[in-house]
Amino acid sequence: MNAEPPIARFRMEHQPRRPGYASRSLPDEDAMTAQINDAFHLDGDDYSLAGISEGDLFDPSLLGLKPTGTCTACWRGYQAVFGIDTNRLILQTLHVNLISDTKSYSRIPGPGINGVTPTDAEGEHDWFNNHYNNINYHLEYSGGLLIANGFIRDLYIHMGFHPAWKYKCVRELLFENGRLTSNTDRSAQMAEIRQSFLATRDTSHSSRMPSRNEIEQFVERAFDRRYDM
Repeated sequence: MNAEPPIARFRMEHQPRRPGYASRSLPDEDAMTAQINDAFHLDGDDYSLAGISEGDLFDPSLLGLKPTGTCTACWRGYQAVFGIDTNRLILQTLHVNLISDTKSYSRIPGPGINGVTPTDAEGEHDWFNNHYNNINYHLEYSGGLLIANGFIRDLYIHMGFHPAWKYKCVRELLFENGRLTSNTDRSAQMAEIRQSFLATRDTSHSSRMPSRNEIEQFVERAFDRRYDM
């Protein structure tokens, strides 16, 4: 099952940003772009990270990293791959873009993390220029995560992160100081939310143009993966 829209399509539609691009501040055409999700490996399956209940799951700055977004499909400048090791939450792999400035786009080799030295970009159109593979860095996160796969293509919107209800299979993982305490199938609940949303959408079509404030709120929600437990 697809954890997220195929990466090949992203690579074709979102080539690395060239010098002179403005950063995202308003909901313009470049800002309204689907974002590549963080990934999660669990029991041999690949998932997208679709919801985080408590703050940030991972902050690159705590490892001395300052990512720069050079592609409209990844404004954060990094993609994290998480997993479980002996019942503990870990950062398995990290792909990050580190550059000296937005004029030369010269690569900055990242520092070693957990004894792993990053490798360089893998080809001309690689979004990232530092790849930390198998770093298995323990995270002390407390809260819930929604991980999902089986993305429903008919619900694709070309903006932000896709919420959990747009996937067929959704699991909620609960952690206490980085230790997994619960693993629950939430697919049925997400299906109910999906049906409710689609029913509301089908009965609320309007020819009225949304206001600028409504557009900005919609964009803000699209780039926010928080959820209430």
